[in-house]
Amino acid sequence: MRISVIIPTYNEFSRLPATFKEIKEFLEQNAEEAEIIISDGGSTDGTVDLIKSIISETGKIKVSAILEKTREGKGAGVKKGMLKAKLPFVLFMDADNSTKIKELAKFWPYSEEFQVIIGSRYAGIAAKVKQNIIRRFVSRAGSKIIRLITGLDINDTQCGFKLFTKKASDDIFSRLETKGWGFDAEVLLLAKKLGYKIKEVPVEWRDSEGSHLRAGQDSIKTLFESVKILKKINSNEKRK
Repeated sequence: MRISVIIPTYNEFSRLPATFKEIKEFLEQNAEEAEIIISDGGSTDGTVDLIKSIISETGKIKVSAILEKTREGKGAGVKKGMLKAKLPFVLFMDADNSTKIKELAKFWPYSEEFQVIIGSRYAGIAAKVKQNIIRRFVSRAGSKIIRLITGLDINDTQCGFKLFTKKASDDIFSRLETKGWGFDAEVLLLAKKLGYKIKEVPVEWRDSEGSHLRAGQDSIKTLFESVKILKKINSNEKRK
């Protein structure tokens, strides 16, 4: 396992230390070579100073950061981290640790055949989800609507735990334009358009306290972004 792990952050002072520790320990035990890239978008709660202290105590795993002064959106932060990655495989995962790094072990058997492997909360009974009923309903409904809008044969486009080969990552994220929550849908549409094979793998996922995702408002924004993405991609196809 030679892997870059990207963690996008925004005001994650209380949650990042435990997540970082868990990721670092997993990589030390399982990876031949690894790096962690923390991509912060304008945090105001002390996260930046925390990241700087983490970088100064790297140990075996190389740790670096992208520190932006303004908040552009999760998609923008993930993109910058993914394009900075150096190793053959690139994973992005959420700082709230909703899907733990240990779930990566479920991806590895598919890593030779598939170039894009995504965690799923809804792909069969193997997925285990702990989520309050309102957020679960909104999430499931949103996923189904995005699936209808985009035509993607994927149960869960929005799970924040996705693995790419370095080549696929560079090809996809260099073209990514969506800066907000809807970036996942564009990533998967681009992957499909570019001919990369996508595998959806059931993962364990738990609701995290203090999430920056507002179930109703942000889900609606994601749906509108998905429509814009599809229109843009279809428009580009017609010009060719």
